[in-house]
Amino acid sequence: MGHILIIAGDGSSSGHLDYAIGRMHEEGFEVTVAAPIKKRLNTVVHEREDWMNTYLERPGYFIDADASFDEIDPSKFDGLLLPGGRAPEYLRNIKRCGEIVKHFIEKNKPIGAICHGPLILSTVVKGKRLTGVDSIKPDIILSGNIWVETRSEAVIDENIVTAWKTPFYYVWIREFLLLLKKVA
Repeated sequence: MGHILIIAGDGSSSGHLDYAIGRMHEEGFEVTVAAPIKKRLNTVVHEREDWMNTYLERPGYFIDADASFDEIDPSKFDGLLLPGGRAPEYLRNIKRCGEIVKHFIEKNKPIGAICHGPLILSTVVKGKRLTGVDSIKPDIILSGNIWVETRSEAVIDENIVTAWKTPFYYVWIREFLLLLKKVA
């Protein structure tokens, strides 16, 4: 059916990444997980506790990257997924990561981002309606994009779908799949 690229790194959300890989395989897509370096990634689980003003970060699954960013030819992929977790905070600063994402923007290919994932988008797009975890709101606004407050629904702006956070994996992937079907 096609080939999906997932950008990840150490600190990517275990749940987002694992769910995205599984759902794409269920739909018959080939999946490539790309990271700054081709290696075993240490993913994380973020949990909120009532007594904390932020989240606890716990170790998640180990997930192997299939390729490094330098090995990726974005023209070979039909869609791009950007899981959340802490990884987008540093992935957005990697030049090659931005170049890959820019290809998907310029070619109007479907992009799905959740939680902190839209931080990566904020380095290459302007004027887009985006959502994600509440803590990225200032970054989205300062980057020249439009913050949309939502919880259980995705925000769609042309070829980009963004979603809030756990437990709304299904919203993120459902809308991403609909975008893929429109361009197929």
